[in-house]
Parts: sequence; structure tokens; C-alpha cells
Amino acid sequence: MRPQHLVLAVPVIALVATVWLPFVNTATLWLGLPSVMVWSAGWVLAITPALALLEFSSRQREADRDDLARRRADQDGASR
Repeated sequence: MRPQHLVLAVPVIALVATVWLPFVNTATLWLGLPSVMVWSAGWVLAITPALALLEFSSRQREADRDDLARRRADQDGASR
């Protein structure tokens, strides 16, 4: 598991654990809304940058891998 996957795991675990967290699963209001709604909305919004980080880091790794393969092919062609 890469560190990028751990970044995504945090909001997912927070959302799954919502029903067992006593400070969230009560009949209180946060910002005028039920605490479960605010908690869930906050973590749903946190998933977006986590997914973006995962996507862009995988694209960068693929680009680096392709660039390295091109360099090796160029070096093999130049040495012949």
C-alpha cells in the first residue's frame, strides 16, 4: 500500500466509523445542522482532494515510467 492510499483511507474510515462515534451520533446541532450531517459532509468534501492526490500521483508515476523507458530506448539505440 502506497502513502497516497493511506491519505484516501482516512476519510473513508471516518465515514464508516460515523455511527460508532458518540460525539457525532447524538441529537446535537453543529452550525445549525444535525451533527451527523455536518460530519459526513465534511468528510465527503475531504475525499475530493484525497482522490485528486491519488489520481495525479499515479499519473506522475506513469509519466516518469514512460520517460525512463524512452531514455533507455534512446540509449540502447545510440550505443549500437
